[in-house]
Amino acid sequence: MSLSDKLPLSTIAVIIIAVAVLLAAQYLFPPAMGEGEKAIIKDLEYLKNNIETILDSISGDLESAAGELSAGDSVSSPEVQMVLDGLWNRSKYALSYATVGPDGTITAVAPEIYSGSVGIDITGAEPGDSIVGSEEPFLSDAFVAKEGFTGIQIAWPVLSSGGEYRGSVLAMADPSDFLAEVIGPTEHEKDITVTVMQPDGFILYDRDKAQVGKNLFTDETFRRFKNLQMLGKTISANDAGSGAYTFYKSPDNTGQLAKKLAYWNTLKFLGKEWRIIIFKEAISG
Repeated sequence: MSLSDKLPLSTIAVIIIAVAVLLAAQYLFPPAMGEGEKAIIKDLEYLKNNIETILDSISGDLESAAGELSAGDSVSSPEVQMVLDGLWNRSKYALSYATVGPDGTITAVAPEIYSGSVGIDITGAEPGDSIVGSEEPFLSDAFVAKEGFTGIQIAWPVLSSGGEYRGSVLAMADPSDFLAEVIGPTEHEKDITVTVMQPDGFILYDRDKAQVGKNLFTDETFRRFKNLQMLGKTISANDAGSGAYTFYKSPDNTGQLAKKLAYWNTLKFLGKEWRIIIFKEAISG
């Protein structure tokens, strides 16, 4: 007698589905996370929180300055320079500060070494157009400044008591500097390497400074490492996850390749996203 003669078809269907689920369980449900992976997840959270603290510090100073400037007639009034000088004197992370009017013209800067920028119109290109056009707190995409460093700009709008846009106060910073302050000690202590990357592939931080400012998807350095670029696309498309790839063993040993594991998380700030990626060399065995 067949199974179908003993059991109703509905029961057989349930049994078949249950068996299929059990066979597929290893793909549907990830294995339990090991202690090493749990530690890496904690490290990612630690790095994210401390990087966000620095960005909060920069933007908080700008917000306070914007509040001071809102009481004036415009961002061209004499007290503007005093406000910028005060920002610069207590600054820890920014390279310079500036104010721009509603037409995008720089009206004041600090420190004085950049005074030649006063009068320049920042519109007509990014991030200037977005800073003036949005009239909201703003974090730019990273870019390579004409001086050669990797820069970001954070802007805060200056509004009158009636809400009229009078311009913005800006901070210029090199993210690789303050990211190194947070990440460097963790890399040394935990024997890991870390990269911070925009979803478009622009590298904001890497222990190998030669990689900073390059783009994972377009730079010649990475084109021979197709599996790294494929992983990069996965990282760009997902806020968090893990994967593997092959790359140089270390910045000091580019002649030897090694399989590495990658774990990442995402910092979101003023509408922008930075992927924080921890790398560990895979243990062969």
